[in-house]
Amino acid sequence: MTLVDVAKNQVVKICALPKDEALSAQLLEQGFSLRTEVALAHKAPFNGPLAYKLHNTKISIQRAIAEQIQVAVA
Repeated sequence: MTLVDVAKNQVVKICALPKDEALSAQLLEQGFSLRTEVALAHKAPFNGPLAYKLHNTKISIQRAIAEQIQVAVA
């Protein structure tokens, strides 16, 4: 399952980051690290960005990036 598949307010844990090292480094800087609990906060219309709650903040990322982040139900 990826971050795109998560239902609103469903809490999941990150299992794997994208294989692209530069993208993974950017995500790590934003707080998307392994075993971090994440919940979907908002989906923008027309396949826009997705906003996630993690570490008491909201961060939005592109749908294409969210499709590369593997998660498991917490």
